[in-house]
Amino acid sequence: MSGSIRRWIVEKKKLSAGLALLIIGLLSLFGSLTLAYLDYIGTWTGTPKGDFLSVLFEPRSSSEPISLGIEGMMIVYYVVSGLVIAVIGGGLSASAMKMTPIAEEVTVTLMCSSCKKTWEERVSKTTLESMGYPRVRTLSRRRCHKCGRFTRPRIVAVEGEPVKEPAKEAAEEKKPPRRRRAKKARRQERTQ
Repeated sequence: MSGSIRRWIVEKKKLSAGLALLIIGLLSLFGSLTLAYLDYIGTWTGTPKGDFLSVLFEPRSSSEPISLGIEGMMIVYYVVSGLVIAVIGGGLSASAMKMTPIAEEVTVTLMCSSCKKTWEERVSKTTLESMGYPRVRTLSRRRCHKCGRFTRPRIVAVEGEPVKEPAKEAAEEKKPPRRRRAKKARRQERTQ
């Protein structure tokens, strides 16, 4: 139903691979930013560097431990790879969760039986069905906001759609009262 609010329960299934990638990606991201900050404040050289971005984009020699033996390695590569791995791990974790609706709520428009004022309330669909809706069109006692009386308000609309009143059987068939039918039957017998 459009416009309805659903409460969801999350079932966690097979999250281990996604969570592992997410944790590895976040560790790589924060670790590389920490190393770049330590290099920026001059922990290894003793003199602080002028710009944090220059530290990220500075090519490292193969003798530095952060380059992993690769000539020209930059810390920004670790930042980007950590971000990519974290996004992939988050996507895998999100896709592994299954969303199951618990209860669906609908908006009903109620009308006071004494002052005819209308207002809206949110009611769960199962509550409406358990009270006998659509056969029963009134709710339990509620206080009207306008007149202050406790009434059994009538359901006027559900989710903005007006409620159709049940047609009366007598109005559909338009049967005459029993006396008239009896008189009519006697007249037909006399004419035959």
